[in-house]
Amino acid sequence: MTATRSDGTAARLAGAAAVQFDLTAHWRERARGREGWDNAPALVRDLSTRFTATVAEAIERAGGVPGRTETEFVAATWYGTSHVAEVMHEQLREAGPKWLDPEQFLHYSPHAMVSAAALDLGLGGASATLVGPDAEFQAVAHAVRRIRSGRAATVVVAEYEALTPFAAAPCPDGPGTAAGAPPEGRATALVLTAGGGRGPSLTVHRSGEGDGEGDGADAPAGRAGTTVRTAGPGLLRLLADAAEPLVVVSRAAGLRDALVLG
Repeated sequence: MTATRSDGTAARLAGAAAVQFDLTAHWRERARGREGWDNAPALVRDLSTRFTATVAEAIERAGGVPGRTETEFVAATWYGTSHVAEVMHEQLREAGPKWLDPEQFLHYSPHAMVSAAALDLGLGGASATLVGPDAEFQAVAHAVRRIRSGRAATVVVAEYEALTPFAAAPCPDGPGTAAGAPPEGRATALVLTAGGGRGPSLTVHRSGEGDGEGDGADAPAGRAGTTVRTAGPGLLRLLADAAEPLVVVSRAAGLRDALVLG
């Protein structure tokens, strides 16, 4: 939703759910090297199960979603799992012939989480998975735009992370990678709906699109008494847990966009 649109359609946060889970057992298998290769796909199967359950819980907390076959689904991940990258790294370091098991690639696509959850829960609308540092922010913005434009009545927005040791090494801001902390995975899901139903509203202010009070994030971020945060890992969890009006500013590539929850 841009600050310049005023057709009366509001996006509302109707339900949310989140889970964190210990990755230690999976990391232990990775530490076994070749001996643990056969168990490598278990990480993604575990994540997929927990991701689907989290989405289902968010839908239940929203009181269900009318028209599941039209409900849209957008997910985000900063790092995913890097499962195939890790397998390639380990296997190519081994002596002898170089090979990759094609079966491993079944557990690679970041969109596999959405596909599995949508099939299991009967969500038949358009779906997408966004990847990268601003993925969570842009996933919420996309969902709000779909509702604001009237193209969707309900959009599920979700995020997940379950880093392998290989992926975690260069990602100090990743989940569960702080020194001495056990590795953790996570999943969060929000259900956004159109209209004046229950739950706080969500709006998006775009850089350079004024609303009469200022451009982009500057106006909402400048309102007295409103908590302002910068988008980062766990943005959806932040929105799910918020108990007061909140502005989240994205500074990706110099942007000054803002999500406003209130």
